[in-house]
Amino acid sequence: MWPTICNGSSKSKSNNQPKGNDMRKLMVALAAAGALALAGCSSDSASTTESSAPATDAAVTVTDAWIPQPASDTSAMFGMVSNSGSEAVSITGGSAPDVGMVQVHEFVKEGNKEVMQEVPGGLEIPAGGSVELKPGSYHIMMMEVSADWQVGDEVPVTLNLSNGETVEVTAPVKSREGMDPADPTEGSMDMEGDMEMSESPSS
Repeated sequence: MWPTICNGSSKSKSNNQPKGNDMRKLMVALAAAGALALAGCSSDSASTTESSAPATDAAVTVTDAWIPQPASDTSAMFGMVSNSGSEAVSITGGSAPDVGMVQVHEFVKEGNKEVMQEVPGGLEIPAGGSVELKPGSYHIMMMEVSADWQVGDEVPVTLNLSNGETVEVTAPVKSREGMDPADPTEGSMDMEGDMEMSESPSS
């Protein structure tokens, strides 16, 4: 009887051992699968956050900015606006201390007259390009100027961009001497009655 009992006990241990190994293998496999699933969810979440973030690539600068000394409560800012980014962006308006309204203006033909108006939708600065602000063309119009600007003063001007960013410009006030009296921008800044202003397209 003893040999029979020993053989039976040995067989029982032999049969149980593989089952324990199989269970451990299954648990390890399930744990690994769970870890992979969590890693996948984390990766998906990070990817979604990155793609949903707004991306802009515009670097706008203004060089050689200047403002002619106002002859009334209206003036303008000139200079060269450049965009070194890979996306076009527009100047939509701005602000300055002691200035009631800052807009981007242009001159257009109406019949035989040159009239000044706000640029519809703002002035676009192309990617990798530049636009010159100059008398008789595009310019930053300043209206309701209450400051007594003198030659040599430096005026801080903030320009608003279509991408939600702003550009800070410091424009020195310069003498009006040397400006072409026949240039239509002269009349627009002097408001002497030689220049007409059309209503804003948005009004």
